[in-house]
Amino acid sequence: MRIKKVKITKYSRIHMIYDSGPGNRDEFGFTCFDKARPEFYKAMEAMKVHVLDMCELPEDYLERITIRGVSYSYGGENDTMGATISAAMSLENSYPALNLLTPHKASAMYSPNTPDDVKQLLTGDCIEALLALQAECIKCIEGERAQGSLFPAESASPDNIEVEQLN
Repeated sequence: MRIKKVKITKYSRIHMIYDSGPGNRDEFGFTCFDKARPEFYKAMEAMKVHVLDMCELPEDYLERITIRGVSYSYGGENDTMGATISAAMSLENSYPALNLLTPHKASAMYSPNTPDDVKQLLTGDCIEALLALQAECIKCIEGERAQGSLFPAESASPDNIEVEQLN
């Protein structure tokens, strides 16, 4: 399973798109009405410091940042992970928030023979945070939510998830 996108909607629902199946060739998406595990929200919050870093914002803006989502990509010879983080920042002189989108950066150079370029690469801490968020996304997809597992062995699929296979 490979997470492609995770976001918290304006209605506080979780929306995800992920690849699964042989060779990750099948793409699925869902919007969940249930709350995720607290660890999911902590993993999303952990993205704030990376938004500040990548957008070159001062540290005192941290509390003004709200993470909206992460888009993952996979490319190059080794299917290298890359990511873009979307966030909103509250403003002092406006009611609407400022929408922020980090530059897309990769976990490693897409071509193994290319020398590392820090302007194109995610930091080690950011990679760890992105992987932790992916792990929480997978738990959510597998039914681990705030109230416990949604898929006991004898149970069918829950009614509180809209699932669609995407082309």
